[in-house]
Amino acid sequence: MIKVLLVDREGISSEGLRLIIEREREMKWVGTYFQKEEVIHAVQEKQPNIVVFHIHQSHHTVIELTKEIKSISKQIKIIYILSFIEPTFITNSIKAGVEGYFLSHSDHTNFVSMIKNIYHNHYVIMEDVAVTILQQFQKGDEKQRLHAKLLEKEIDLTWRELDIAFLIYQRKKNKEIAQSLHLKEKTVRDYVSIIYKKLGVNKRLLVINLLEKLIAEESGDNF
Repeated sequence: MIKVLLVDREGISSEGLRLIIEREREMKWVGTYFQKEEVIHAVQEKQPNIVVFHIHQSHHTVIELTKEIKSISKQIKIIYILSFIEPTFITNSIKAGVEGYFLSHSDHTNFVSMIKNIYHNHYVIMEDVAVTILQQFQKGDEKQRLHAKLLEKEIDLTWRELDIAFLIYQRKKNKEIAQSLHLKEKTVRDYVSIIYKKLGVNKRLLVINLLEKLIAEESGDNF
């Protein structure tokens, strides 16, 4: 019997999943919870095989709760049902030990086979999520090459400054950068000021133009 516990802020949105699980003879739904304390208590008391998080927005507390569940038992499998695809959040959740990813708008009938596969020690990542992860690694390589190019010009950005500079290059606004990196918007503004100073510019567009030029130079070196 596969015991499944759901973690969801909006319990009503998991009702369909609960019904799907309860129809399966091999599965048992053991409850839906949200508050951290009650989730931990339920995991310890009910000893589920699978914990499913229905995630509506990225937040570091979800990652921390995942780590706590894994610290209770590494045998517990974790699935994230995502209402969004945010690369940094996905990368951090992989490091925390998540075994499966499912998009909330996908056909829930496929969810049963996902649970069974993960229960039998398989990793399951839907195509859209897998593509995002690959793109994140590709961007990471590009970011490292950019860092090397900046060092050649004696511009030494810290990795956090580089993260923010790269997001500026991607036309992200301060609010979006703050959400992506789990920082306060004021902290991002402070970093942006430091980046301006190190790059010798005073406008966001000039940062973008400079980084575009460096990346174009780097691309040209590969031919």
